[in-house]
Amino acid sequence: MSGPALVTAPAPGTGPLLEIIDTLLAEALLAGQQATALRFHEVSPPSVAYQLRRNRVLLMLTVLAEEEIGLRFAADLPFVVSGPAAQAGAPFAGYTTRWPQHTPSRWVSELFVRWQTSGPGEEGEEDREQAEGRRMALVDRLLRAALWHCVTTDAQDAVPAAVRLVVELAATGQVTDVSAAGDAVALLLRAAGEDTVSAGALARVFTGEALPASPEQWVSGPLDWPEEPVAVLSRPAQRALNWLLTYLHTRLGQVRAASDFDSWAAALAGVTCAGVVCLSGLRHAVDRLPLGLRTVRAQFEELHADFPALWFALELVGMAEAVDYTRRLAEGFRRRGDTDGSRFARERALLPESLMNAREVPPVWLRPSWRTVTALVDPWPTLRRVDDPAAYRTTPITEKEVWAHLARGPRRPDLGSLAETLDRYPWLDFAHGLRAETYAAQGDVESALSALVPALVLAPEQAAGWHLLGRLLDRQGHTAAAGAALRICRTVERMQDQLHKA
Repeated sequence: MSGPALVTAPAPGTGPLLEIIDTLLAEALLAGQQATALRFHEVSPPSVAYQLRRNRVLLMLTVLAEEEIGLRFAADLPFVVSGPAAQAGAPFAGYTTRWPQHTPSRWVSELFVRWQTSGPGEEGEEDREQAEGRRMALVDRLLRAALWHCVTTDAQDAVPAAVRLVVELAATGQVTDVSAAGDAVALLLRAAGEDTVSAGALARVFTGEALPASPEQWVSGPLDWPEEPVAVLSRPAQRALNWLLTYLHTRLGQVRAASDFDSWAAALAGVTCAGVVCLSGLRHAVDRLPLGLRTVRAQFEELHADFPALWFALELVGMAEAVDYTRRLAEGFRRRGDTDGSRFARERALLPESLMNAREVPPVWLRPSWRTVTALVDPWPTLRRVDDPAAYRTTPITEKEVWAHLARGPRRPDLGSLAETLDRYPWLDFAHGLRAETYAAQGDVESALSALVPALVLAPEQAAGWHLLGRLLDRQGHTAAAGAALRICRTVERMQDQLHKA
């Protein structure tokens, strides 16, 4: 799976650095999706402390890359500010291509805040009350973000635009409680009357006659929430719901069209988060759903129940069991008359048809690659294999010792042996690093750079890897890119204690 092309920069030779940052950004999205989806199902997600460590490195990289090579977003990513108020001249919420002043480092810092506050609380009445208070504050924040976005962009059809922002924030893993996002959607659907097509009309349902005049007022001014579900959805609300259902089916199509484990896991986590928003929104927006919507809700409730079962099968036994689980579901549909499998493929399948029909699970489906492993399974140095419950990575020496060994220039290992090892264990950062050093010693700079990218994605806190990247880029004549890599190297050396802190 390639990254979502979130970043761009004009300097030549920045490709490896951009790929590293791009992959780490994609990993941060996936980690947020995965943690949110699993926590909603009361399943323990990968370590929050470990992801904080990863995001700390990513924040440092984006800040330096913005300064050195003009790093900016190249894709439309939704965002909402978590602080008490938007900074002067800075946006409160929206999409990154419309608001270029919302830089990658600002986006990462906002995600950093959410990771810091997303750990599980202790049991007890006081903690439950605090959790409910945080949940209501999140609903309030999402409502304000959606309304501010619609008004500042002068959305021509405000209700679908507002719902879209909330749903996409949840689908990209930026909302710690997806049911709260569903409540925000329900409130928007309740508020949508026949005359709330314009952004101002929708916002005034919540703010009264006068709209807030500044981002600070949007963040802190009073909001009136519609208290009761409506009897019938208005036409603007129906258009918003049509967008939402189309969006969900498009995301399901991405799940069913995935070509490998990485792209499938990312698509599945995203549609799971968005599906919870849809279910919660439908449940609280209208008194009695029409028959057609009840059917849609039932379908997504079944898909929602399939997610943890599928993930447990993956963790306990592997992809082969996940395929068998899906085949058993399909067999149940066949017994009820779905002879050609089309209904199952349309309504319930969470795996591609090509994988379901394969005699054996292809290698690219057996486990996550180096691009997604740290977002999907337990943290280094003891990660669990998805296809084997045994620990697959226990290193007898520390990270620092591995990279110090590389820096001394040891006898080069056999490239064939390294390739064979990485085919089976593609998450071994030091093996990628050894491969890069070996190619560099042979004068094959391009191959060395290709091998160094996964090494630094898996272990971006290793200064020796950034030093090698700078040397290789300088050898190619890319002075600016080399300077950026060497500045990162110096910063990593200076920040070792902070970057390794859990």
